[in-house]
Amino acid sequence: MDLEAFIVTHTHWDREWYRPFQAFRYRLVDLLEQVLETIERDPAFAGFLLDGQSVILEDVLAIRPDLEPRVRRAVEGGRLWIGPWYILPDEFLVSGESLIRNLMVGIRIARRFGQWMAIGYTPDPFGHVGQLPQILRGFGIEAAVFQRGLDDQPTLLWWEAPDGTRVFTVYLRDGYGNVAWIPEDAEALAVYLKVQALSLAPHTPVPLVLLMNGTDHLFPHPQLSRWLHAAQAHLPDLRLRHAALEDYINAVRSALGERAKDLTVVRGELRSSKRHPVLPGALSARMWIKQRNAVVQTWLERYAEPLLAFAYGICGLDRRPFLVEAWRLLLQNHFHDSICGTGVDEAHEDMKPRFDHAEQIARLISQEAMGRLLQPAPAEPPSGWLASDPALMAQTLLVYNPIPGSARGPVEVVLPALPSGLTYRLLDEAGEEVPLFELEPGVGDHARWVVSPGEWVEFLSRLLWIHVGRYAARRVWVDLSGRRIWVEWADASADMDHRMISSVFEVGRRLQETQPTISTPWSVSAVMGGSSRWVFEASQLPGVGFQPYRLQIVPGEPRRIPRRPREEPAIENEFFRLTVNLKDGTFDLEDRRTGRRWSGLNRLEDEGDAGDVYNYEPPAEDQRVDRPAEPPRARAWEEGPLGQCLEVKLRYEIPAGLRPDGRGRSGETRPLPITVRAWLRPGVPRVDLETTVENPATDHRLRVVFPTGIRSEVWVTEGAFDTVVRPVGLAITPDETWVEQPVPTAPQQAFAFVEDGSGGFLVANQGLPEIEARKDPEGQVELVLTLLRCVGWLSRGDLRSRRGHAGPPLPTPAAQMIGRWTFRYSLIPFLDRWEAIREAQRFLAPPMAAAGPGQLRERPFIQVEPPAFILTAVKAPEEGEGLIVRGYNASEQPLEVRLTLWRSIREAWRADLMETPREPLQPDGAHLRVPVRPKEILTVRLTV
Repeated sequence: MDLEAFIVTHTHWDREWYRPFQAFRYRLVDLLEQVLETIERDPAFAGFLLDGQSVILEDVLAIRPDLEPRVRRAVEGGRLWIGPWYILPDEFLVSGESLIRNLMVGIRIARRFGQWMAIGYTPDPFGHVGQLPQILRGFGIEAAVFQRGLDDQPTLLWWEAPDGTRVFTVYLRDGYGNVAWIPEDAEALAVYLKVQALSLAPHTPVPLVLLMNGTDHLFPHPQLSRWLHAAQAHLPDLRLRHAALEDYINAVRSALGERAKDLTVVRGELRSSKRHPVLPGALSARMWIKQRNAVVQTWLERYAEPLLAFAYGICGLDRRPFLVEAWRLLLQNHFHDSICGTGVDEAHEDMKPRFDHAEQIARLISQEAMGRLLQPAPAEPPSGWLASDPALMAQTLLVYNPIPGSARGPVEVVLPALPSGLTYRLLDEAGEEVPLFELEPGVGDHARWVVSPGEWVEFLSRLLWIHVGRYAARRVWVDLSGRRIWVEWADASADMDHRMISSVFEVGRRLQETQPTISTPWSVSAVMGGSSRWVFEASQLPGVGFQPYRLQIVPGEPRRIPRRPREEPAIENEFFRLTVNLKDGTFDLEDRRTGRRWSGLNRLEDEGDAGDVYNYEPPAEDQRVDRPAEPPRARAWEEGPLGQCLEVKLRYEIPAGLRPDGRGRSGETRPLPITVRAWLRPGVPRVDLETTVENPATDHRLRVVFPTGIRSEVWVTEGAFDTVVRPVGLAITPDETWVEQPVPTAPQQAFAFVEDGSGGFLVANQGLPEIEARKDPEGQVELVLTLLRCVGWLSRGDLRSRRGHAGPPLPTPAAQMIGRWTFRYSLIPFLDRWEAIREAQRFLAPPMAAAGPGQLRERPFIQVEPPAFILTAVKAPEEGEGLIVRGYNASEQPLEVRLTLWRSIREAWRADLMETPREPLQPDGAHLRVPVRPKEILTVRLTV
């Protein structure tokens, strides 16, 4: 039977990689203009695939807005194929919610131009998460097309998510550029096309093959249709068809007919490196990127979105356009070469302001939403006082716990600096004082002086002009009987408003009336700008809900936490006791609930790395350093509500770098100072660790080891909407035919754990996505977490672990990670894995506190049960009214999810991932019950 080859012309456009963004965009504008010219000039040119990512249109039209009408005509005419992604992400290094936002943004942009390509086209990302089929189907996408992650499977198959959802899949077995080049010779082109078609034919169950005409940053051949026509004359048994990707999928599904159900099925995560490298070292290259991403994702998903959802529903605050902008900035850093850290140094410097701006927006939204949940109430100053803003003297301090389930422990809050002589006092709802401690004094500009009787009239005159001393006053407090005045100076006119000016004037007028003269001096204390950090212990915080306190401004001095040294280097709370081994600096841990003990925890292990940003490569002659060069120094102390801290200072001696031949590490050494602080906090069943490293060396990998004492053949990591069960160690034996040797390290999101019949051991992390499970000599599992991987090349061509280059051989000195770096992770021994997962989430997203005038309008909350249903989103809909709640069933069993809200639920629907209602649900007052399949992602749209 004659073959038919569908030729899809495309480019794969790395937004930033071996050149920074602006350099690539400089060419991108020309590429799109040439594409449009070809479409407009040549009716035989079927069209162009714009790499599945809508950000390309944004980037080009920001420079050439005049191209928009031409783009729109090409899209509406079905000849420029755009979407569905905003950017092509690395799926393992971003959250599941980020993948959803990515598709939402990309589809919305594409829709503005007419139509979008409903195909999960992800040609180049380094493997694929197991839940992507379910995510794609949630957007109405029924087919996926990609290159990496499979090995010897046929080109047409089914890919099944852990919940059983399938997408029809086209495997780009020979790559996404198998006919990238177009020789300008008809016979040569015919031979080239036939060779590529015949390469795929034995692996394709119908006589239809897909040839991808394009590759990285390649412009389309301007005379493509002419040369294809010429080549066809030399191919009597191969029909050439220039077509869209959608045309090919429709054709093969039609040709398969009923046989489609018999296609090969692959399930879950796809990370095979047999035919195409998945570049696993990218999980740990430039670890600062992963850490910043974790922080910003958490701010958006756990704070800004839910807080805005509550404020939008209760008082109409709508900052959704700012949320879209914050997500857009963060998503631009999720492009696979960006988040992976696999570009040149300049490209990753460009990421820093995007992270910063997205976080700034998320913090601003969160703060405003917390404030708007408070309703202004009439306020009077205490008897014998004048105050320009009396409501600030008795504010509400609101604490938000973003994680389901009640929590307790220390809560930190940042408050404006007060003038000397004033302080904050905290009361609970019953009026009982809650000890509030100042952790860091305000750093504002403080001043104190005395106003004598002879200076009083001038002082009052200036106060009526809103000035006290040298500057304008934002707020003024006067203790008439104590002859004391406190002032908050304005540090910028933007901090003033007309209400403030009028209020300060009124204080001056009343002070002039009640105290026109004085016979003894008055004291004045002023502050400009600054803030101070405070902490208190919260006894109970409702899950995904709020706890209000009263915050007063009173005369006095701040209460500070005494740091009380402990006699021995050991700490404890009601759950654990932690001691240090003074020979090697590792920790011994006892669980007081069960009596279970662990030893040798937090052992640091340094190895050489002769690889590049894509792949870890142990030198042929390595020197592992896993003991400090001298006995560690340890001390322990107590800090009130913060709990107890055990600090260990270590000095390792590690090789300075690689030898010139690259086969081993240098004989020259460098000191590697490391400080580890472990905290046990009251009411918190985990051990929080903070490790700070002063890295002076190159070409090495630093990891931390946790012997779990558990015998198991499997372990679990968190993935995108999944808990992924993995074999301990390598489950496959590769041979020399593999293009990349598989590695025992694996990706994780927030945690990994191993368990047996008597409990388990979980390691949570903040932005440390590479981990390994291996067996010690006794056959017990060790979890090994990567902290640093330091390399100096974008790509090397001499690796044993990977065949050939993965990119240009360019130096990346910043990827050596020289300098000071801090890593945060937590240890959670457990009896109940679901409660341990919630505790890991609390480590990543602790309670947030903010203070403001007024009283809580309503006390919103969302109770989510059972714990095996993991909540991932509470947000306002992208469009319209209501509330979106999303999570997934992490268990292998069906569940009935139970949601309870603070208000009665008027309407409820199952929704798709574009938040479109699909199936009505039946709420019962404030309660809703929804059945979910094992591993199912559930999105519910509510009106309350």
